Amino acid sequence: MAGIEKLQSVNIRELQGRKSAAVEKQNSADSAKIKSFGDTISEFVKAVNDSQKNAASEVADIIQGRSQNLHQAMATLEEAKLSFQLMLEVRNKLLESYQELSRMQV
Repeated sequence: MAGIEKLQSVNIRELQGRKSAAVEKQNSADSAKIKSFGDTISEFVKAVNDSQKNAASEVADIIQGRSQNLHQAMATLEEAKLSFQLMLEVRNKLLESYQELSRMQV
């Protein structure tokens, strides 16, 4: 019961004011750390490109006889394939969203 009595004495509006001030302070600190959407997409494309290059390199090593680790090469190749498919799906969704927004009447 003592816990309930403590809750009744708390001013809810005061807590909300403290919380909103803390959130604003956190948002201003985080605004310097936030990347733009374009930077995020650019990093994603670069990561996919790097995985494609890595997979091609491992396949070339297998073909030229420099490596005998076929299992690792196949896993890397499949990972590169999946990351490329994910990138295509993200692109398709973004394009679809843009087209939907352009059809909206303002």
